[in-house]
Amino acid sequence: MADPTGRSAMRKLVVAALQAASAAPTIQSPGDWSVPPSKLPAILVRNGDERKTSKGPNGQTQFDTDFVIQIRAIVSDITAEAAQDGLDILGSVIEDVLLRDIGIRGETQDFPAIDTTTDYSSDGRVHFAAISIALHFQIYEAFEPDVNNTLERMQLTVDLRTPFDPNGTYPDPPFPDAIPPAPRTTGPDGRAEGVIDLDFSDQE
Repeated sequence: MADPTGRSAMRKLVVAALQAASAAPTIQSPGDWSVPPSKLPAILVRNGDERKTSKGPNGQTQFDTDFVIQIRAIVSDITAEAAQDGLDILGSVIEDVLLRDIGIRGETQDFPAIDTTTDYSSDGRVHFAAISIALHFQIYEAFEPDVNNTLERMQLTVDLRTPFDPNGTYPDPPFPDAIPPAPRTTGPDGRAEGVIDLDFSDQE
């Protein structure tokens, strides 16, 4: 059965790992995507996009599911250089904590990609630096058919190999591709020897 909260569970693992490592004084999830200067440095975490890729048409419905956890880290300092240095350190800490965490590693098949963008700004005497990290995860999901809810009726039709009619041709045979043309030396011949109707709609 697929985990309906895969992204949510992974986001909570990411937040827990960052909190356990005391990666920043402020860690919010989902929270607002902006933080007042008094609460910096800060790390913000939220869910991103998701994509399911089918593992094929056979068997139960199965996917490799790729999803993104978005992480934004923000620092401030009195000079642009100091803000950039602080951000470089915080970014390295975030990657080290998350990629080495046993709980996170145990719940993901792979980290297909990590995309990082950086931006800088200033407000008079205060300089700000921020990175936005898109951390990609891949997990396996399977959706087993719910037979009890989807199967209401079934008809079993039996057209035996023997006995059979060697010369007859019958309209609307149950298995037309399996019937040898007349004259034939074996069945099936297009006549159903037995039909069983099964009704599951009233079953508890």
